[in-house]
Amino acid sequence: MASIDERNKTQSYPRVYLTIARVNKGISGEELSRKLDITKSYYYSIENGKRGNKLTVILFAKIIAHLDADAKEMLEKELNYIKERNLFLKDKRKIKY
Repeated sequence: MASIDERNKTQSYPRVYLTIARVNKGISGEELSRKLDITKSYYYSIENGKRGNKLTVILFAKIIAHLDADAKEMLEKELNYIKERNLFLKDKRKIKY
């Protein structure tokens, strides 16, 4: 019997602000993941909202540094992301499939 992967039970909500910052910097997710010393699939999972719902301060700081982004602006965007994600997930739970 196959086990249920708990990570896939929750809808994903992408961190578009990270994708935009990375593209504006002109680097691929693979290149950024190498600089962060994480797998590219893990990094892309952070961007697409499937992983990293609670990013560690260290990882978030490394992402900001490698993207040469303004820390205050990125923190504000992450806080907005968390609020929007919570609202999105709250609405999704109301829907019966």
